[in-house]
Amino acid sequence: MTTIRMRRGLLASSLALALAAPSLYAQTTQNDAQAPQQNDADKTDTSSKAKTLDKIVVTGSRIPRSEIEGPAPVTIITAEQIKAQGYTTVFEFLNSLPQVATPAFSDRISTWGNTAVNARPINLRNLGPDHSLLLVDGHRITDYPQPSAGQSTFQNYANIPTGMIDHVEVLASGASSIYGSDAVAGVVNVILKKQYQGDDLQLTGGGATRGGRNYGDLNFTGGRSGDNWHVIYNYEHTNRSPLWGRDRSYTDAESDAGYGTWNPSARMFGFPTSNGIALQNAAGNYIAPPAGACGQFGNNFSAYDHKTIGTIGNVVDPTSISDAGVSCTQRAVFANWVLTPGLRSDSFYVAGQYDFSSSLSAYGSVTFKDSTGTTNTQLPVLYPMGGLPNNFYDQTSGQVISNYTRQLTSQEMGGYGNTHDYEKNWDIHAGLKGTVFDDRFDWDFNVGTSKYIVHENYTGLNEQGMFDYFFGPQLGTTNVGGTDYPTYALNSNRFWNPISTSDYKSFAVGGTNSAYTWMDQATFNLNGNLFDTWAGPVGFAGVVEGNHQGFRLAPDRRGNTTTFGDPFQNLITGGGTRTRFSGATEFRVPLASTLTWTISGRIDSYNDASIANTAKTWGTSLEYRPLESLLLRGTYGTNFHAPDMQAIYLADSVSTVGDYADPLKCIQTGDRACQPTQHATYFTQYSGGSRNLLPETGHSWTYGFVWDIPWVDGLAVSADYWHMGIDNAIKWIDTNTLLTDEAGCLTGTTVTGAPYIAHPQGSEYCQLAIKNVVRNADGSINNITVGPINEASLYVSGVDASLTYKFGSERWGNFNLGIDYTNNLQFKERDLSSDPLLNTRYQYVASKVVGTASWHKNDWDVSLHGERSGEIRSNNYGGCEVLPNGIQPSVGDPQCVIYHGHVAPWIVWSTSVGYRINERLRASLNVSNIFDKVGSIPYYSGGFEFIPTQQGDSYTGREVFLTLDWKID
Repeated sequence: MTTIRMRRGLLASSLALALAAPSLYAQTTQNDAQAPQQNDADKTDTSSKAKTLDKIVVTGSRIPRSEIEGPAPVTIITAEQIKAQGYTTVFEFLNSLPQVATPAFSDRISTWGNTAVNARPINLRNLGPDHSLLLVDGHRITDYPQPSAGQSTFQNYANIPTGMIDHVEVLASGASSIYGSDAVAGVVNVILKKQYQGDDLQLTGGGATRGGRNYGDLNFTGGRSGDNWHVIYNYEHTNRSPLWGRDRSYTDAESDAGYGTWNPSARMFGFPTSNGIALQNAAGNYIAPPAGACGQFGNNFSAYDHKTIGTIGNVVDPTSISDAGVSCTQRAVFANWVLTPGLRSDSFYVAGQYDFSSSLSAYGSVTFKDSTGTTNTQLPVLYPMGGLPNNFYDQTSGQVISNYTRQLTSQEMGGYGNTHDYEKNWDIHAGLKGTVFDDRFDWDFNVGTSKYIVHENYTGLNEQGMFDYFFGPQLGTTNVGGTDYPTYALNSNRFWNPISTSDYKSFAVGGTNSAYTWMDQATFNLNGNLFDTWAGPVGFAGVVEGNHQGFRLAPDRRGNTTTFGDPFQNLITGGGTRTRFSGATEFRVPLASTLTWTISGRIDSYNDASIANTAKTWGTSLEYRPLESLLLRGTYGTNFHAPDMQAIYLADSVSTVGDYADPLKCIQTGDRACQPTQHATYFTQYSGGSRNLLPETGHSWTYGFVWDIPWVDGLAVSADYWHMGIDNAIKWIDTNTLLTDEAGCLTGTTVTGAPYIAHPQGSEYCQLAIKNVVRNADGSINNITVGPINEASLYVSGVDASLTYKFGSERWGNFNLGIDYTNNLQFKERDLSSDPLLNTRYQYVASKVVGTASWHKNDWDVSLHGERSGEIRSNNYGGCEVLPNGIQPSVGDPQCVIYHGHVAPWIVWSTSVGYRINERLRASLNVSNIFDKVGSIPYYSGGFEFIPTQQGDSYTGREVFLTLDWKID
C-alpha cells in the first residue's frame, strides 16, 4: 500500500492520472473525472481533463482545496493498486492497513456463537467496528442487519461492489464535527467510478494452493456518454468456496493444541478430546461402548480410556492412577467448522448524470446485491441441556445415567447441514447539483434509501426429539438406593451404531432467522468561497441532514426450546427506529500566505428510545507551509457516538453457551492455560439492551508533517502523532470478560497465578461481576447475565509514518516505492471510574509496517507487497513455565520459571505481474502470501482457533489468481 503524497503545484496535472477522484459528495467542482486505465494511451486522454481539476474535496473536510494533503492525514489508494497487491475485496485491503487492527475474538468468523459470519467489519485504531464510519461516495450506508457478537451494529465492508471502486480514502482520526456519530476512530470513504466509455470484461480465477477458497469472479463494466449526459453500469458475479477446518488438518482437532497445555494425564495417556458417543453412570464413570462401536463411524470417533494420574506437589505419582472408563471421542471436533465462509454473490450497479446546463445537473445511482454465504460449526449433538431428562435410570444398562452425549455425523445426516445466509441489499440515490451566485458556490441536494435483508437458514437442534429417538418414552420410576429415578430404556442399536438418514429426518428440524435494516436520508451541501482576504479566499461549507433508520431481528418463531433451537441455541430479538436531524458548518481561513486555520462545528438531534437527544461537536486545525515542499499540521476535535441501536433495543434474550473457559475453576484446579473447551453441560446466558444510555463522548488530536524532499525528486516523508479518547463509553461485558473478572474478584489472582489488578477486590464492578455469575452447588456455571454499561473509558495514541519514492527513466521504466508504519504507543482503558486506568497495549499488536514496490514499463508492470505485524505476548505470559511432566507450578514456587514468550512477528509477501497483450487484452498473475505461510500454534495455546490471529495470521496460505481483462470496445 502506498499512501499518495502530492505537492501543491503538481496536483492539477497528476490527480486525474493517479486517482481520477470524484468529490466526497459524488461530485467534482466542475467535471467528473474518468477512471484511469493502466496504459499510456489512456493516460494521454485523461491528462487533458486533469487541468480543470483545480480543487477537490478529500475526506476529512467538506471544503474543496488545491492540496490533497490537508491538516489531517488521509490515506488514498486506487482500485488498481488494491488489485496489484493481491486483494480480491475491499475488506482484505483495508485490513492490511497499519491503522486497522484485527477483529476481537468474538468477531472472528469461526468463533462459537458469532452472529455475523458473512459480514466483514473494520476495526480502526482498535476502538471497535462501531466507532468508525463507512461512506460510499460520501453517503452513509445501512448497517448490517445481524449484530456483531450479538450486541452491536456495524457496516459490512464485504458488501461494496468491488468492480466499481475508483479509489478509497481512509481518515484514521476523529471527525465527528464533520460527519457526526460513529466517526470517532475515523472514516473510510469508498469512491465509485462515475464515468466510463465502452465495455470491459474481466475474469479472475484461482484459490489457495493448500486447498479451499476456490475463487472465481466475472466483472463487466461499461459506460456511454453524450454531450450532456453519461451513464455507467456494472455487473459482478463472485463465487468463493468455504475453507473448512477439515481443509487444514493441523488444526482440526483439540489434540492439535500446543504441548504446553497438555497436563500430566494427557502426556501419559493421550489428549482427552470431546466426547462423541458417551454414557456416564452415577459415579461419573463411563459405560463402555460395545466392542468395535467407535470404529463404525468412519474416521469420526475413536475409543479413549479416560485415565488420569495423580500428582504430589510438582511430582507425578505413578501409584495414583484412576480410570473413569472408555468412551467414543471425536478425532477432529473442528473439522466441520468454517474458517472462512463460502460466498456466491451477484451485484448490479448503474449510475448516471444529465446536465441541464453548466450550472444544473441531475444524477442518480442504483446498487443491488444478492448473495449467499455458507458456514457451519458443530453438527447436531444430543446432550443433557436444561429441560431434558438427566440423572435417570436406564433399564438397558441397569445403571443411573448422569450424563450422555451422542454426536451426529455427516454420514448419518446425509450431508453437513450447513448454514446458508441469503442476503439482499439495495441502495438508491438521486440528486440535483449545481452552482449559484455566479458559480461562487457549489450546492448538492441528495436523497437516498437503502435496505438490507438477511434470511439465515440453518440445521436446528431438536434435543427432545433426539432424546426420544435414542432413549424412548419414560417408563415410570425406579428406586435405586432409596431414590426414585425416572426410568428410560436406551436403544443400544441406535445409540452405538450409525443411524440411517431417513431415521435422522424423523427428528431433524430446520429454521430461519431473519434480520432487517433500513435507512432513508436526505442531505443538502453548500460550499464555496465567502470572500477574499489579503491572504486568500475564506472557504465555507455547510450541510443539513435528515436521517431515519431502523432494524428488526426476527429469529425463528419457535424460539429456543428443547424441541427447537438454532445451532448456538441463541434467541436474539429486538428492533427499533431512530430519527436524526443534523447541521454543520466549516470555515477555512487563511491567516497568512503560509498559514491556514480551519474550524468546524456540528449539532446532531436524535429521537429514539434512549435518554440521549442532542450532541454538539467542534473541531479545529492548522496548516503551516513554511516551504512549498513542507507542511506542518495539527488537528483537535471533539467526537461522539450515539448509543448503539442494538444496545438500546435488544430485547431480553436467552442463549446457551457450551464452548467456554471457566477461569474460576482453572484457578481452583491449577489449570494455568485455561483454554476454551466444549463442555458436556451448557449454561444459560441472559442478555439485553438498555434504554438508559447516553452518547459516548470523546476527543482526538493529531500533529505532524509532510515533506517532499526538495533535493531528491520524487521522495516524500510524513509523520503524525495521534491521540483519541472516549469517555462514558458503552461497553458490553461479554461472557469471557465477565467470567475472567468474576474469578479475579473472588480470588485476587489470574489463571497464571499473577495478581489480578484489573479491578480492586470489593469494588463496585467486582460486586457486579460476582452477582452476574450464578453457580450450582458443585461450582459449575448455571447462568450469567451480560449487557452494556455506559461508564467505560478508553484512550489510544500512536504514531503513523510513511515514505514514498518515485523515480524512473525512459530506458528502465518507472519505479514506485512506499512504506507505511504505525506504532500504537498506548491503549489505556477502564470499565468504571473507580477502576485504575491500565495500559493494556501488550494485548494488541504494537506496530505494523506495510511496504510496496512497483515497476512499470511499456506493456509490463510488476509489484511486490509486504506486511509485518509486530509480536504479541503469547498465552501464559507472566505465568510459570510448564515442567516436563506437564505440571505447572504456581508463581512463587521455587520451581517456577516465569514465562515471557511472544508470538513472533507475522510477515507475508505478495506479488503481481501484469502484461498488456494488445490494445484490448491484458493478463495479470497475482500471488498472495508467496511463501505459503500459515499461522503456527504456540506452545501454550489450546482450544479452538489455536492460531493467534491478532496479527493477521491466517489458515489460508498461498493463493494464486489469474485475471484476464478484455476491453470490448
